[in-house]
Amino acid sequence: VGICGSDMHIYNGVNPVLKPPIVLGHEFGGIIEEISSNSKNNQIKIGQKVAVFPLINCGKCYYCINNMDNLCINQKIFGNDEISGGMQEKVAVPLKNLVKLPDSFDIIYSSLVEPVAVATHVADDIKDSNIIIIGVGTIGLLIQQVCKKNNNSVITLDINSLSLRKSDNLQSDLTINFKDPNKVKKILKFLGKNKIDTVIDCVGNKHTLEFSINIIRKKGNIILVGVPENEINLDVVKILCNEINLRGSYLYSFDDFYKAKEYIINNNIDISEIDLKIFNLFKTIDAFKYKNNHPDKKVILKN
Repeated sequence: VGICGSDMHIYNGVNPVLKPPIVLGHEFGGIIEEISSNSKNNQIKIGQKVAVFPLINCGKCYYCINNMDNLCINQKIFGNDEISGGMQEKVAVPLKNLVKLPDSFDIIYSSLVEPVAVATHVADDIKDSNIIIIGVGTIGLLIQQVCKKNNNSVITLDINSLSLRKSDNLQSDLTINFKDPNKVKKILKFLGKNKIDTVIDCVGNKHTLEFSINIIRKKGNIILVGVPENEINLDVVKILCNEINLRGSYLYSFDDFYKAKEYIINNNIDISEIDLKIFNLFKTIDAFKYKNNHPDKKVILKN
């Protein structure tokens, strides 16, 4: 099971809604040990490796009926709400939430299907565009790869030199430190006569959003992925007058999740640049402390 940024918000007490006690963990997979005798699913067998689609949706609301199941109004999420997540030795999961993995699949990577699904939901429909990604931690690097897979030109910005080096290794067309005072000049020089079609903000603070609004072309798209920790005042007049499309990207659909699994299996997504740190499940507190001090690492708990 992976430790996500939202898990860290809960652990650090800055999530305004979710408070302990709660069993965290929505990025998880495992091996089937027991199946209900009432099961009608013949695809899942004992011993099967699976990734867990962590959203439990009603299937009846407007959004579920119209294939927007990530926006279900009655949604519950493993590791959130009252549903215990994957940071435990065993967890009961509805069969419909299980996604089969090949026998050869390294079970450690089952926890990466969820973040790849996040990236797929953000960027899989963007093609042949000039894109800026702000923040290339785990999610940003995965989004970058989905963008490159779809023949986009990608510029990445971060304040962490190691993250930028990883981004460069994954064929970013241009990497720039966000603190560079000449970043706009460098971007414009790289673009020539072209413009930025889409900015994907994986940070979500005042500075990154102001930059996004100022760099995007008229009628361009700004996609918010990073969750702001505070309220942010935006230049609404510029958004209005330039007809900027500002939208969020929230979770993923089951189709996104299945695609993500296939992308990993078929090596469409290179996870070698995701810097993993693995802890035993019984060292969970140590893992959270480590994650606090190493936010660029992808921390995974293994039972």
